[in-house]
Amino acid sequence: MSNVLPKETLQAEWNRFRNRLVLVGALVLLGTAILSGLALLPAHAALLVEKAIATQQNNQERGALSEENQQALSERNGIVRAQVLLDSVGPIVSATSSLSEIINATLAVRPSGIRVDHITFVSGASGMMTIDGISRGRESINQYKEALSKSGRFKNISVPVGALVGADGGRFTMTLSGIL
Repeated sequence: MSNVLPKETLQAEWNRFRNRLVLVGALVLLGTAILSGLALLPAHAALLVEKAIATQQNNQERGALSEENQQALSERNGIVRAQVLLDSVGPIVSATSSLSEIINATLAVRPSGIRVDHITFVSGASGMMTIDGISRGRESINQYKEALSKSGRFKNISVPVGALVGADGGRFTMTLSGIL
């Protein structure tokens, strides 16, 4: 059986089919979005009602409080805000060593044959630093690892086995954790 439509007409028909498919797909997605929005609408309304009730109760409590109690309440809010601020800034202020000291000490023990390309530092309770670089051989990497462990600044120093075997063409990544 042969096709009786000319090539241009056949192409136009396929374009119409494709356009109808895109339209139907878009309408299905639009319908799904509308149904999802309608399903979430009661939960959103309940949250708005609860918020309005809580605000109204809070305003009634503040109106019923004397001037002395309102001052005590504002002082309490100030104390809570200060405690939150101290909790967030405390680790930074109480750090025993600065980041630049740690990086300088790390680079100072670097043997010849090691080039450091990138240093990543993650602060926190455990503290972690990642050193990326290139070495002439695994002996240089081992010397660098030993020098860092002798410095006493780090609890754990790890180097992937691939870097020690030389599978990465001299590239290495060293992870230092437990920064003291």
